[in-house]
Amino acid sequence: MQKMNSKGAEVATPTQIYEDFVPSSKLVKEEHSDTLHLTLPGFKTEQMRVQLTETGILKISGQRPIGQNKWQRFQKEFPVAENCDQSKISAKFENGTLHIKQPKLITSSVKKDKELAATEAENSPAAKRQKTSLRDEFSKQENADINTPAKEELKNSSTKTSEQTEAKNLAGKKLPADESSSSSSSCSESESESTDDETTGNASCLAASLKKPRKVMKMTLVALSVLGIGLYVANVMKSANEAEK
Repeated sequence: MQKMNSKGAEVATPTQIYEDFVPSSKLVKEEHSDTLHLTLPGFKTEQMRVQLTETGILKISGQRPIGQNKWQRFQKEFPVAENCDQSKISAKFENGTLHIKQPKLITSSVKKDKELAATEAENSPAAKRQKTSLRDEFSKQENADINTPAKEELKNSSTKTSEQTEAKNLAGKKLPADESSSSSSSCSESESESTDDETTGNASCLAASLKKPRKVMKMTLVALSVLGIGLYVANVMKSANEAEK
């Protein structure tokens, strides 16, 4: 667009020269909000523009004249924090510094309150009773696992003891047998007695052993006597028959 002078003649507009400026910035994180500080010396509020994009980017730009046809300008972008409440972002220009406040959705105090509430809930009587009951249940289970092998061993030991007792009872009973077996059995029983009765047991065994040969000898003598009588009778009958002839 061309300018016209008082006489209606066209006057050429000089080309504007822009000087890019990079302002210093600082992000201060606080408990409830983060604040971005931009140092913009010489700028005025109407010479700046702050925009928030849909993608959560802060675009800050501005320009100001610094001489004839000469301008100073800047443009910077800053990402917004994830926990920032974008609907409450505010900007304030004061003493050559632009302050952009970004409130947080979840503050540290809220987190602390939640952690405190969780801690109180864990330390509540109901939670303690539940922990105690679970601990007792685990203890019972562990004791059951430990005592089960012991009970089985005790049961097996009791079974073996009863079997041994029954075997001893059967061994103590006299089975029908001859006197020699009885003497041997009494000898075995005598040997199983205490040390104080050992001499008496040995004497009994010796007497039983001496009785056995005597009985055998008696039976042998009886048999020989019967045999001799039989031979004698046969000879007498034979002699009588020969005399009759």
